[in-house]
Amino acid sequence: MTIYKYGKIMHVNTNYLILDHNGEGELIYIPNSERFKKEEVRKIFILNIVNEFSKTTYGFDNFKEMVIFEDLIALQGLGPKTAISILNFGWENIINYIANGNNEELVKIPYVSSKIANNIIFTYKEKYTKFLSKLTDEEMSKVKPIQASNIENKFKETMRMLGFKNQQIKFALDNMQINDNIEKCVEDAIILISKNQNEARV
Repeated sequence: MTIYKYGKIMHVNTNYLILDHNGEGELIYIPNSERFKKEEVRKIFILNIVNEFSKTTYGFDNFKEMVIFEDLIALQGLGPKTAISILNFGWENIINYIANGNNEELVKIPYVSSKIANNIIFTYKEKYTKFLSKLTDEEMSKVKPIQASNIENKFKETMRMLGFKNQQIKFALDNMQINDNIEKCVEDAIILISKNQNEARV
């Protein structure tokens, strides 16, 4: 199994590049094409997907990005086109969204429905939380801070109206996943806080 190819980039398009490898030109589909420069000699990590109709080669800047692509296409209903679209937002950001259960950011990505986003988070949240903790400082510098979602803001406002303190609200947010059923989330948060009064104390 070939993990990467080393060669000279002869052409870069929006969605693909052509790599001269041992005198042969290979068309490779890539995310974030601006990272690859014409005439550059470099290593490109690759993954071949073969079916009865075609063989397509996908290329990546590094091994971690390739692993995330493999994880994504392993999910039912999520093909290579959607996986590339997801990675166009930066693999560092994607694992951050997944690790933090940020459905709202994922559904902003073309071809990603709420159902797909929820499936990604459900399947890989734990794995990518560990993944995120092991990123280098350079990789972490590429992660965009996640803004508080509208759903999270509504949850906070409701909890404050009910008289809960910021420390208690933070405890709830750190220990449960917020979704658009605010009423149910608030009920669950109240139970959680009442059962863990010492940890959630002001």
